[in-house]
Amino acid sequence: MTSTSRLWGNWLIYGLSSMAGRLVGFLMLPIYTRVLSPEEYGIRAMVTVGVDLVGMVCSLGLITAMVRYYTGESGQERRPEAVSTAYLTTIAVLGAGVALGCLAAPWLARLVLGDAVYAPYLRLGLIALFFTNTMDIGFAYLRLRQRAGMVALLAMVILAATLTANIALVVVLRWGVLGILYGEIATYAVMSTVLAVLTVREVGVRFVPDLARRMIRYGAPLTMMPFAWLLVSRADGVFLTHYGSLAAAGVYSLALQCAQVLLITVINPFRDVWDPGQFEVARDPEGGRVYARMFRTFSVTIVLAAFVFALGAEDVIRVLAAPAFHDAAAVVPILLAAHVVTGISLFFNSALLVKNRTVWLGGIALVTGVVNIAANAVLVPRFFAAGAASSRLLALLVMAAITWAVAQRLWPQRVPFGAPLKMVALALGALAVGELIPDTSFALSVLLKGALTVALVAVSVWVGVLDREEIEGARRLLRRGLRAAGLTRPRPA
Repeated sequence: MTSTSRLWGNWLIYGLSSMAGRLVGFLMLPIYTRVLSPEEYGIRAMVTVGVDLVGMVCSLGLITAMVRYYTGESGQERRPEAVSTAYLTTIAVLGAGVALGCLAAPWLARLVLGDAVYAPYLRLGLIALFFTNTMDIGFAYLRLRQRAGMVALLAMVILAATLTANIALVVVLRWGVLGILYGEIATYAVMSTVLAVLTVREVGVRFVPDLARRMIRYGAPLTMMPFAWLLVSRADGVFLTHYGSLAAAGVYSLALQCAQVLLITVINPFRDVWDPGQFEVARDPEGGRVYARMFRTFSVTIVLAAFVFALGAEDVIRVLAAPAFHDAAAVVPILLAAHVVTGISLFFNSALLVKNRTVWLGGIALVTGVVNIAANAVLVPRFFAAGAASSRLLALLVMAAITWAVAQRLWPQRVPFGAPLKMVALALGALAVGELIPDTSFALSVLLKGALTVALVAVSVWVGVLDREEIEGARRLLRRGLRAAGLTRPRPA
């Protein structure tokens, strides 16, 4: 039977490590926003668009396919050769793609940045992409083996190394965006090598051509999902650059960075647990009950977390960022809502992954991208950053609705929408109250908004949105996670 406590425990460990890393990143914002101009922030954001174009084509969904075939079908044993096959296939395909991308860098720079002079930035970003993707395979294997502590430790090492490199290259040497890219290459190259060595020692080096073909056939349609995410997450920046300026794209990029706190500290850690866990749930006779319980708890949690981040976004940006970036706070709540939809969609995707209907996911992703482009074309010229953020939310809502409809036909599940919808209503009401809080000192603002958050939680418990037993279970898990991390001491007997 699937252990929900183990799944929640791993989610907690991943989340705590990501939260700590994100906190350090925010503490560096006062330095970065004063060393880099909004235009340089815009260059960095648009370089990522060009790099993601190459990564999207060459990824072939191999990490998801590796998880699927390593886990095996019902009654099958684990297949370690899936890991080494995924490694070797990724190195070959991605290496070729990066090489071609470097050759085409001037054309790509004109496409996404408007000038071929930015081609060197793209070449460095593509090299970093190669090491990032090969590193991700090693991390995926650790998650498959449920080594959450090791994942958290290595993530913190990467964070420390990246920050050290950025301070040296960006702040001290003033290399700007080039310093960020060189720092990423150095950090990811070393960590990718370390993870590859650790993984190969356990699974060996074995390439199975037939398995590689099956993995590509399963994973290739999933490339439409990063394509859609690329359009959803980057097309808005392209439209803002075209109808506004690189400075406008840079300010919007900071808003994206703030909203991504929810993605990085809550949603992505859960996704790392759910990727292998959904296949366990599918084989469990009690899987339907586990699915419903996890959906309810996770959806309510991310709505509550989104409320907290939306409530505090203006104060955080005002304190940590330079005045030129303060307008970013206005669109953060819309972007957080988009991330909530992304998180909830993880449960709908499960039906298509479990039933090997990845072609459907690819088609839905394509529709999502088209909706996003159309919405940006209509809304950005009129509303600029607010239009860009709203386009993202609209596209993801369409994606979630279509995926849920298809999932209910393939793998029907009882989805308890009532609790998250009630939490959304309560959170919107609390945000409206938060707008009435006058401009005041940072400390007083934090105190008032903290009190509003406590009130929201109390009301949620009173109306039954938050279950007292779930809160107590979360408290026990948090205490256990902090103790495992060495942040608290065990109580004396």
